[in-house]
Amino acid sequence: MISPTSELYFENPRSLVRGNSVRLLRDGAEVFPAWLSAIDAARVRISLEMYIFSDDQIGRRVAEALCRAAERGVEVRVLYDDIGCRLTPRAFFSEMRARGVKTIAYHRSRGWRPKIWKLFRRNHRKALTIDRTQTFVGGLNISNEWVPAKEGGEDWRDAVVEIRGPSARDVEAAFAVVWNRRARVQSRLVLEAEGVSSASGGASIAVITNAERGERFAIRRSCLHAIRAANERVLLATPYFVPDRGIQRALESAAARGCRVCILVPSDSDSQILDAAARATFPRLLAAGVKIWRSPAVIHTKAIAVDRSFVSLGSYNLDHRSLAFNLEIVANVMDAKFNEDVAAMLESEIVAATEVSLAMLMARPALWRLADRIAHSFRQWL
Repeated sequence: MISPTSELYFENPRSLVRGNSVRLLRDGAEVFPAWLSAIDAARVRISLEMYIFSDDQIGRRVAEALCRAAERGVEVRVLYDDIGCRLTPRAFFSEMRARGVKTIAYHRSRGWRPKIWKLFRRNHRKALTIDRTQTFVGGLNISNEWVPAKEGGEDWRDAVVEIRGPSARDVEAAFAVVWNRRARVQSRLVLEAEGVSSASGGASIAVITNAERGERFAIRRSCLHAIRAANERVLLATPYFVPDRGIQRALESAAARGCRVCILVPSDSDSQILDAAARATFPRLLAAGVKIWRSPAVIHTKAIAVDRSFVSLGSYNLDHRSLAFNLEIVANVMDAKFNEDVAAMLESEIVAATEVSLAMLMARPALWRLADRIAHSFRQWL
């Protein structure tokens, strides 16, 4: 039985699946070894959904592990986004297919058959499921940006939740819906009528996705519902903070009723125009009592920790593209220990960040502030 307290944070408490164990993995230093180990241990099936899969140091290591799995008889499927992988040579995936890995490019661009809407509708999910019993959901792509600096990477900050238990089936089911609409009959993923996962822990999880057809705002609603239920704290990290009015008002309302509301963003993300659009939202939030920190590190983490038990972690950015266009996935987790771990991670980043003040913003040249407002006016197209 889900506790009455849990129901506060969920639009639909019946979506919660009990009996999972969860573990927080921070940055590429922890995530990539865990992924490689899980792939090497796979015995039946691997389902990987990834926005960016680069032909670089870490990309080739993951590709080689997937190929080895396919060669020992594991079913391996890789669904990657064509725009996200625009810099990855097609030969990279061709070589994987030659060694037994099934691959599909999501919304492949074809010059002779242009469909403009496909340029906006991308698969931004990052999820890996192993044998339908273990899954990873988070914000990391397979690319050197997430590799530690001491190993030649760029050390971007990010996080993944490792889940063992019945919720792994829900993640793979979401993968199967997108895969099967594009796969040839012989490559389609037929899921078992009865799951093989058994209860392995005390965490309750709702896996929420933005669907291709019909339901595009499920993640946004789940995020809004949890913020509105907060009565102590809301800790939020995102690389691109351009929320719609509903989420912005929910954050302001939480601060007004006495919650500690903290937003962590990078000082400089990989998109200057999104950084400018984000700055345009800061004055109103600060005036409402929301605290904002800008980190010198590239914060790519997409996480919300509410009070002492709820966490939402996944691929979802707080911008219009994630809200309206992209396929996304998050794991909404009810577990006190996991909440504590995520909160500690965010607090450690806040300590190293610079707090934003109204005085700091107003001291910027008027022309720069105008540029921020102009960028924000185009937020639905960024």
